Amino acid sequence: MKIKQFIKGYPFIFALIVVFLAIGVVNLFVDWRIAVIELAAVLIFTLIAAFKANRDFSSVKGAVEAINTSLSSGETGNLSDFPLPIVIFDSTDKILWYNVLFKNYVASGFEPETNSIKEFTDGKGLIDISAHPVFDTTVNGKQYTVYFSHIEYDSSIAYALYFVDDTALKETSAEFEKSKPVVSLIAIDSLEEIYHSYKESECTEIVSKVERMTESWFSELGSLFRKLGNGRFISVGSEENLQKMLARKFDLLEQVRSYSYADKVVGLTLSIGVGRGEKISDAEASAVQALDMALGRGGDQVAVRNTDETYTFFGGVSNGVEKRTRVRSRVMASALTELINSADNVLVMGHKVSDLDALGSAVGILKICQDLGTDARIVISKKTSLATPLIEHLTENNMDGYLIAPEFAEQIINSKTLLIVVDTLRADFVDSYKVYEKAKQVVVIDHHRKTVDYIQNAVLFYHEPRASSACEMVTELMQYTQKAKPTPVVANALLAGIMLDTKNFVLRTSTRTFEAAAYLRTNGADTVTVKQFFNNTLENQKLRGKIVLSAYEHNNCAIAVADIHSKDIRLVSAQAADELLTINNVDASFVLFVTDDDTVNISARSLGNINVQVIMEQFGGGGHQTMAACQVEQSNVDEVRKMLEEKIDEYLNSK
Repeated sequence: MKIKQFIKGYPFIFALIVVFLAIGVVNLFVDWRIAVIELAAVLIFTLIAAFKANRDFSSVKGAVEAINTSLSSGETGNLSDFPLPIVIFDSTDKILWYNVLFKNYVASGFEPETNSIKEFTDGKGLIDISAHPVFDTTVNGKQYTVYFSHIEYDSSIAYALYFVDDTALKETSAEFEKSKPVVSLIAIDSLEEIYHSYKESECTEIVSKVERMTESWFSELGSLFRKLGNGRFISVGSEENLQKMLARKFDLLEQVRSYSYADKVVGLTLSIGVGRGEKISDAEASAVQALDMALGRGGDQVAVRNTDETYTFFGGVSNGVEKRTRVRSRVMASALTELINSADNVLVMGHKVSDLDALGSAVGILKICQDLGTDARIVISKKTSLATPLIEHLTENNMDGYLIAPEFAEQIINSKTLLIVVDTLRADFVDSYKVYEKAKQVVVIDHHRKTVDYIQNAVLFYHEPRASSACEMVTELMQYTQKAKPTPVVANALLAGIMLDTKNFVLRTSTRTFEAAAYLRTNGADTVTVKQFFNNTLENQKLRGKIVLSAYEHNNCAIAVADIHSKDIRLVSAQAADELLTINNVDASFVLFVTDDDTVNISARSLGNINVQVIMEQFGGGGHQTMAACQVEQSNVDEVRKMLEEKIDEYLNSK
């Protein structure tokens, strides 16, 4: 082994030898006997070091020969002549050997500074490399694809990396990705509402200003912008343009939202659907779906549809503008009537752990079916339902026979059965997924903001995110369905659902909400009876107080952990979340509780300033702006609570 190789491979040992040797030489002039002992020790140490170094060198030589043996002589006669840069290292990530190409091209002609393989793998060691045997790395401005292999020799193992310089290919690929087409479809939300509040000349000026703001924003970022029609636009750009928009978090939404005319905020908002694709036609089709998703979530937001069919959302902080037109309700009522009349029987089903809105709207649909002469039943899991007072009310009025268990529904469903899903639009959240799977025809009636996993095979999808509740929507359908008229019991059920989701007409109310309530009151709804549906037992009142007392504040949000044991834990936790909103300076409340299956649940409420649906979606849940929930499996309360605080911070920082 050459001295130069020893110095390079063992610099620390070499330095020690030099220092001890120098000390021994100096001591020759002080006490030659001590110096002789020191020099003898240095000699012995040097011989041991040389022996170890020679053994290591032989080990490297063995590894190189093992690789040489694995290569055919026709490809290369010697590993040093291998046409790719190669480096051999051991289990401690120490570089043992490398060929000339590695030194000249990967190491840029210099010796490795640290003698560690991590210097050339972006910090990856043997454990990370073996887990991903083909990986990308950047060294001295060049991009490589690196291939990993191990070498067995003389009962030992060494490891080799082969570097393929594909800088040009990757740069070309990156440019290609940046040039892929992106199409954005833009819609001004509820444009017709402006004409109710301003003169026609003022409306023209307002809309023109919003159009100029929108065109300027997209053009500034390099995208082509064109007007399609009244309040509708299209923008065509590239992935590179989209990355700039993402970096700005689509601040156009806030610019339009805060636009003032005559010292008054107009209140216009935008909904934008952004689609990616290999071709412009693909990107446009994706943008159409994205815009539908943005509108289905209440508008005033951007939905970016990714190539893997997932979505990225921006905005969604406003409550939206109430729609005054009832045309859609009439059209939906007519279409629903035809479907009910053509069905052999109808099954109505709400969501898991049904509440007053789910069961109330189901009762309303049941009455419509009965008045149209079609047999109908409500599929409900009574044991897990939160609507027990309403179930008891139906039982007292001889309507409990229309409530059937999911197991029985599976037996009576057939190819001509119509399944009407109310108060949810997610297939995995219906009361019985097996019943949903067996249904050939599905209708969805819901008011929650649309999620990515919504039911897509519905023959009729009646979705109104601006409605206060599913019961409000069903009440309107009933008004536009000939022959249908609620009895006092049905009116009570529908009114209860409206009162639940509006928190006694405080949140998410509109003129249509009060009109629906007035219609129900006219048809026999008894407010005292409905109020009793919300009564609590003394024990539940105490438990609710205990949860409220455990709350703490985090960024204007009240967070509480329901450390209680009760069969009504879901109901009590939801009520506690509502009560926490009555505390000063609290914009949203979150109550965490654990169910018997060791699942951590979060019940979220807000006054509208914070969109709790967006936060709950981060945990796989959903809902709407002021009321949402989620379930987190295989976790514990402390972990979920910390995650919740992080998600709240992320949401507030992104606003």
